[in-house]
Amino acid sequence: MTLRRSQLNLRCPAESEYVAPVRHALGAFLAALEFERQSLDDVTTAAGEALANIVEHAYRRSPETAERYLQLLAKIDAAGTLSLVVSDGGTFIERPPVKGRGFGLRIMRAIAGSLNIDTSEGTCVRMTFRAKR
Repeated sequence: MTLRRSQLNLRCPAESEYVAPVRHALGAFLAALEFERQSLDDVTTAAGEALANIVEHAYRRSPETAERYLQLLAKIDAAGTLSLVVSDGGTFIERPPVKGRGFGLRIMRAIAGSLNIDTSEGTCVRMTFRAKR
């Protein structure tokens, strides 16, 4: 198959019931682009970790009137590199390690080719993956 550029952009309330549908939409997007099953599973796992972190942590310190959203942007370029951005408008919370918790970032780091976290405006997690088809 010829590589083609494509993108998926989703934004919805930062509530737990939206995490699975967003992951499934990402999986369907990658499947339509004929991603190898293991790559597809890796990407959706990393995305799911980032999305779950938003739901659990992003808006803890935000006023009740704040718009509480999560956003996922997936772009694949002609060279087959997938850029995945998961973001929110909340506040990044630096916390001390808690036994049995805190595996999300480790999982994302282990799976993604690169990982960058920007907390200047909300939290924006950028990951890249090499497409395998």
